[in-house]
Amino acid sequence: MSLNEYKYVGLVGCYTKEGQADPFEASHGGVPHDRKVIGEGVIAISVDYDGKLSYLNNGAPIITSEELENPSYLTILDDVQTEDGGVGFCVVSELEEGKWQPFKLTASNETIRAKPTGPPMKSGGEYPCHITSARVIGFDGESKATSLLFICNYGDDEGVLSIFSSHDFETAFKPEAKFMFGDGSKADLNRQQCSHAHSTSIASTCDPYSPVDICVADLGSDAIVQFSIKSGRVRETGRLAAPQGSGPRSLMFNPKHNHLAIVSLEMTGELWLIRKRSHDGCLEGLVRVSILPSEWPLPDATESQFNLGRWASDALWSEDGKYVYAAARLHDSVSVFQLKYRVDKYRNDAVVAEGLELVQRISTEGRTPRCLCMSDCGKFLLVAHQHSHDVSSFERNKDDGKLSLVDRITLPNAACVKLLDADKLYDTRRYKY
Repeated sequence: MSLNEYKYVGLVGCYTKEGQADPFEASHGGVPHDRKVIGEGVIAISVDYDGKLSYLNNGAPIITSEELENPSYLTILDDVQTEDGGVGFCVVSELEEGKWQPFKLTASNETIRAKPTGPPMKSGGEYPCHITSARVIGFDGESKATSLLFICNYGDDEGVLSIFSSHDFETAFKPEAKFMFGDGSKADLNRQQCSHAHSTSIASTCDPYSPVDICVADLGSDAIVQFSIKSGRVRETGRLAAPQGSGPRSLMFNPKHNHLAIVSLEMTGELWLIRKRSHDGCLEGLVRVSILPSEWPLPDATESQFNLGRWASDALWSEDGKYVYAAARLHDSVSVFQLKYRVDKYRNDAVVAEGLELVQRISTEGRTPRCLCMSDCGKFLLVAHQHSHDVSSFERNKDDGKLSLVDRITLPNAACVKLLDADKLYDTRRYKY
């Protein structure tokens, strides 16, 4: 089967070391799983038009652990295409001496290749766990578009946000800014002695001089930290305090209503709906909902010893901005919520959020769902399972947001999955600088 007969190419980042990213490792020896199974690097898979999954390159890694150890998270720059038709992507190496590296993805028939476009670079902190990107016009006062990379370093001693830039993906990125987040909230003395930068989300603005807002979820300090970009400078503009001991982990702005965002609260097993106020641009919390059933966990359940069974992970919006999907580790489920809102006709038809309504809670069919990925068409949701060593695909009903299982594929220590429209690997006329 030729690659152009698939709908999507998936890139799966995997842990290549044992006992990774588990807060219960020191206290309980980690969440039970087969510890003999170790990831091999970054693996390429395909998703067909029905959501069925299969290996590309016969399952051989396109980036091995010898090339880049612990490649746990990646971002695809699908709005950047190289001269030979490849697509840029960047991968972090989640180690104490944090690194990241840019690659070019190319394809022929069913073969996927990843070619480094530069050497590994220091990530600016310890244990980089998240990387995302944005294309910004006028970043440095020029009309040219700039690719910006935002790396969250979780850190042993403090969380760090590092920002890198490049005009041309195939030339070197340069460091632009670095922000240290300092002490933690100490609400949980085991996990919040210091800050832990966990994820970044980017929202466009109506200000041509400051075209994007950046927000960082800081699990250690119980805060959402807000930044603005203006004339090539990045500065902190505010902080939203999260509930004490909640541990903000995953953050995403609504793709249709970018004054709204959702935050997964890892340590309380909740989802938090927040908004950016129109009059001053500051963030404020709206409503919190649990992603776990009220009877969870049973008192004698094994999971109750791990923070009372509360270990939220990823959360994201559907492409139409109507539904939220939030994963719960230990319970191993995805909860689906519908955004409830009204339209204020006296404020230029502004969308006013009123809450989140649960419409489904479904098993992810694996253990420890760490990362969710929605296809850009909104039809498929993929789930990367760290401890059952696989990725599941679900089909999404656009009318009611509900999910149904389609397929599973074995991928040891799967930590992250990202999707790329397969056509973009073949169209050399698009996304040029």
